[in-house]
Amino acid sequence: MKRPPGWLAALLVAGWLGFAISGCAGEPASPPPVENAAAPPAEQPPVSEPAPAEAPAPDAASLAQNREQAIARGIAYLASQQAEDGSWAKGNIGISALCTQALLAGGKTAQDPPVRKAVEFLVKQQADDGGIHDVGLENYTTSIALMVLVKADPKTYAAQIEKAKAYLVAHQWDETESIDTGHPWYGGAGYGQHERPDLSNEAFFLEAMHQAGVPKDHPLWKKAQVFLSRTQDRSESNDGVFVGTDGGGFIYSPHGGGESKAGTVDLPNGKKGLKAYGSMTYAGFKSFVYAGLTRDDPRVLAALDWIRRHWTFDENPELGQQGLFYYYMTAARALSAWGEPAIMDVRRRTHDWRAELSDSILRRQRENGSWFNEADRWFEGEQIAIVPTSYCIIALVECRPPAPSGASAE
Repeated sequence: MKRPPGWLAALLVAGWLGFAISGCAGEPASPPPVENAAAPPAEQPPVSEPAPAEAPAPDAASLAQNREQAIARGIAYLASQQAEDGSWAKGNIGISALCTQALLAGGKTAQDPPVRKAVEFLVKQQADDGGIHDVGLENYTTSIALMVLVKADPKTYAAQIEKAKAYLVAHQWDETESIDTGHPWYGGAGYGQHERPDLSNEAFFLEAMHQAGVPKDHPLWKKAQVFLSRTQDRSESNDGVFVGTDGGGFIYSPHGGGESKAGTVDLPNGKKGLKAYGSMTYAGFKSFVYAGLTRDDPRVLAALDWIRRHWTFDENPELGQQGLFYYYMTAARALSAWGEPAIMDVRRRTHDWRAELSDSILRRQRENGSWFNEADRWFEGEQIAIVPTSYCIIALVECRPPAPSGASAE
């Protein structure tokens, strides 16, 4: 089946919502299938060097103040772009859900007029089967809309939440789609019914299930583990469905010999291997955590090692500036789920990820309170700035230090 066009389809390709805008642009062409071959030796870290001196810690109070001011300015920008009916982007359901999610993350409630109007708009879009979506982007938009309803008022919208959860679970690839655990698609989520799965869709589906409180003994999590493992560049656990570098990161999809938006690399045996990249690796890492893998699971440790070897917030590793703000949101959620205040990179330098990520995002905010990307590959550009602005608000909220035990959040 032909994949639906859309900003959401294109954007999620990079690794977001993964998200795309309906009717704006097609997804980049998939790279040719990679011929199966013996996996090359695992990617090795650089030769050990003396650890550099630690960078001076930023002033925590000033950083927190600047972060909250940036969130407030971003929220004001989003509110200024909202239509009277509560939607954004000429009634696009997916974008409207994303903007609403950002408002809620930033501290707005269901009683605030912008959120109240937006939620009313979204609820009206729910179909009898529980889906809340534009044509062709069922998984992405329903997942985000579900997260909005859970955050806005889980009691008032309990019926709508249950219908949306059931809709999403029914669209996960499993035996009901006439495939078994040996199929590369098993456990994944795609753009909609009968559409091939990818990690970006899967990550949004699992994020929604996590936020909706689906119990960890639900079968969907075990099924997801199968798909996630096959999307990881780790030959010991991906069943050889694609050839990479054995570096532990993640690609976009295991379909058809594998697909990576970062392209390929020449292997020592003369063949091509798919390259893992930042946004998808954080998406896979986060999804492993949600799916119940233990912290010492070799798959989790391999993903964390890839992150340590590619530590940066100056770019989306292996993609440069493309999909940068989607990367920020995904990394923030993943590191928050991991639960550690600092990450040590391969050079043994410790990073306060909340401070570093906050600083990177703050430096890129525009005068009008928005964020947008000059590398406008996946609709992070100025014409659709409400999308990257939403990503950045969500990421900055994740960068808030956790509240002390017994205290309320910031």
